Amino acid sequence: MTASRTSLVLAAVTALTLSACGSDTGSGEPGGSGEAGGVSGDLIDDGTLVVAMSGEFQPFSYFDGNELTGFDYEIGAAVADELGLEMQSETAAFASLIGGVQANRYDVLIASMTPTEERDEAVDFTDGYYSSGAQAFVASGTDCTDVSELDSPTVGVATGTTYQDYLEEEGGDWVGEVRTFDSDVVALRDLGTGRLDAVMTDRLVGLYQIEQAGLDVVECGDPLYTESPAFAVKEGNSGLVDDLNGALATIVEDGTYGEISEKYFGQDISGDAAGSGSTDEG
Repeated sequence: MTASRTSLVLAAVTALTLSACGSDTGSGEPGGSGEAGGVSGDLIDDGTLVVAMSGEFQPFSYFDGNELTGFDYEIGAAVADELGLEMQSETAAFASLIGGVQANRYDVLIASMTPTEERDEAVDFTDGYYSSGAQAFVASGTDCTDVSELDSPTVGVATGTTYQDYLEEEGGDWVGEVRTFDSDVVALRDLGTGRLDAVMTDRLVGLYQIEQAGLDVVECGDPLYTESPAFAVKEGNSGLVDDLNGALATIVEDGTYGEISEKYFGQDISGDAAGSGSTDEG
């Protein structure tokens, strides 16, 4: 082989090597491309969707023995499967979840988180994935059709929720004291034993936990307002928002969402939110 021909072969090999190096789409680093897992958004690890929730919001996310389960958990698993990804579930205190997704510890929060103006400055939200309402609960036998008519009540609420914000901002004229708890179920148990006058939480959560724990607690009037929780991702990860919205719409359409919802609530709780293209634990 002549020297000139040898040079041509070496040049071709070099070009192919550079081309191969440039075709790597998955960096594996936080914020790297998720295309290897069939998504357009950024993932912490290609092929895996790291989903975080509190694990203390029954029946949305809770531990059955040592196993994490619940509506949010199963919706997360269904969405990950639709995207061709493995789900890795993580739990942390609800108030710390946004900080975790900002620090690249989680890809997405599926944690019954209601979008607010303040939260929307910190993370990006998907479409809503169910509809519910902020409900006040009182001990059985309490004369209560409107919680704001109680006499300076001590109201329990989970820390870091929109319900806490509502009580502190809107309840100034009627709330005697806002007492915070790590989880709703602890607050409801204190209500049942007379240590609180009322508790505010998600209506579906409250009804489920009251039934499961056999608490002597009832609803006080209608929900104070309705809300549509959404998934949350790191700010700027618009590709993952689109991926999650598409997967959510698909599992609603194919009936997967309905089956999960019926399992936990005996009804479809999507309302007009999930998969609608519009647009908590609190």
